[in-house]
Amino acid sequence: MCINKINYSKINSFIVPYSIVFSVAVCFTSFSSVSGAASTKTITQSEQMPDDKQLAKLGEQKTDFGQGWYICSETEKTCTMWNAIKIVNVDPYKNIKYRIGSLNLTFPKGRPTLTSQDKRLKITLGMIINYDIGGFIGPDNKYGQDVSGSRGYIRRGRFSLGVQYDDFLLTVSPDFGEFFRDTYNLYEANLAYKGFKNTIISIGLFQPRSSMEDAESSTGYEFMERPAIVDVVRNIAGGEPRLSFGAQHFGKRYLISAYVTGQRLGKAFQQNFQNNQIGGVFRAAVHPLSTRDLDLHVGLSSSFALHGDNKKYGISARQDAQLWLSKQYIRTGTLNGVDNVWAIGPEVAFRWKRLVLQSEFYNVHLGRNSSQAEYRPNFNFKGWYILSSYTIFGQPRSYNNARAIFNPPTGSYFNPAAGQWGALEWGTRFSQMDLDDRVHSYSSTGKFQGVQGGKQTIITTGFNWYPSTHMRIMLEYHHVHATGSKGNKYNLYGRSSDFITSRLQFTF
Repeated sequence: MCINKINYSKINSFIVPYSIVFSVAVCFTSFSSVSGAASTKTITQSEQMPDDKQLAKLGEQKTDFGQGWYICSETEKTCTMWNAIKIVNVDPYKNIKYRIGSLNLTFPKGRPTLTSQDKRLKITLGMIINYDIGGFIGPDNKYGQDVSGSRGYIRRGRFSLGVQYDDFLLTVSPDFGEFFRDTYNLYEANLAYKGFKNTIISIGLFQPRSSMEDAESSTGYEFMERPAIVDVVRNIAGGEPRLSFGAQHFGKRYLISAYVTGQRLGKAFQQNFQNNQIGGVFRAAVHPLSTRDLDLHVGLSSSFALHGDNKKYGISARQDAQLWLSKQYIRTGTLNGVDNVWAIGPEVAFRWKRLVLQSEFYNVHLGRNSSQAEYRPNFNFKGWYILSSYTIFGQPRSYNNARAIFNPPTGSYFNPAAGQWGALEWGTRFSQMDLDDRVHSYSSTGKFQGVQGGKQTIITTGFNWYPSTHMRIMLEYHHVHATGSKGNKYNLYGRSSDFITSRLQFTF
């Protein structure tokens, strides 16, 4: 819709052989929840680019590459996409403007937006599509259950409608991806108030952010899916779509958020402890060190659930991928007598130039009640991950104070005729989830009192290519090793598997 109106003379128009593949992507932009924080600011033609003297004071230099500027350290001999500190792009949508009655239709960063003349009313439309494919490398039939095969499906097919009047924002996001079939195809429906500085107060159905990795938008993950421990923690009292009420506030060097949460929407969550559940999530983070080359992040996250309809609870973990939902290598099974569930742990992240290191560790505690007939000990399960990401070319990840995370890389619009290839990132992650506890504990009558859910260790590595801010292509390799999981037909005695996954992502 907006492609025909873009002045390509200002962004070095795509050459014909590539226009068919990428023309749709040019109309898209990086997706974040309409109610979420803003992404990294870019300089448009309507803004003033710092001159050479101003950049020299910062120890920086610039190169005009047609679409915008590469900003590099002045110590570099040349300033290119390979060593850019920052890439500021010309906004190809800024001159696209229509009048519809008393409303103006514009496309800031590619997103259709209707704004009233007095600017009090704003209506925006967004979209995200993730198509995932993957397959095991070779068959694995060692213990009777086949874990070979491949598949592809729409992971997310989400539309987002935002209606803002003054400081109130109503957001409704249906999702037609496979994971929302049991939630009436609804990702979120909530009302937010933004009248206080750097503060968002929200109520309704949405995902309260329960950890650093969980606070990232799905369009900016270093990998296709979160590590297993993050999914376990977020499912206690976070996860979408969840009845929630709370607030988030941030400053230049800190963030704090707290939410009271209820039951998740969907038939799958209307059973056991999760039915009519009451809980909450809390997160606090500081950003004590920030320079051009260095960022340090330290935080603490916690989730808890204090009440449910009955005393049954179970934990399972997938292989850090969501392609094979039923093939869970580790799981506790249903545990009786659960009175409360909580998790707490630290988060640490460090950036040095183009390299980011990030890690989180969590202890998940299940408090249990004993009965007259049975002693029920408490259980503790642990998990952690450490990841690294390195931006090979393009603007490296930058710190986002409003979410206390690192934004994904950005690059020039894909134009190989001019030597512009977007942004490319390489990542590696090591994660572990341990669902074993009290494995040598027996009652006086010989009854097993522990949990042998299994321990899963996963190594993942892959590349993320951003041809523009509207499109991403991901390719990953996973190696999974899991110890035996009692009563689990897919992993009675332990498994080691290898598989490859890929994602094609479009957003606006």
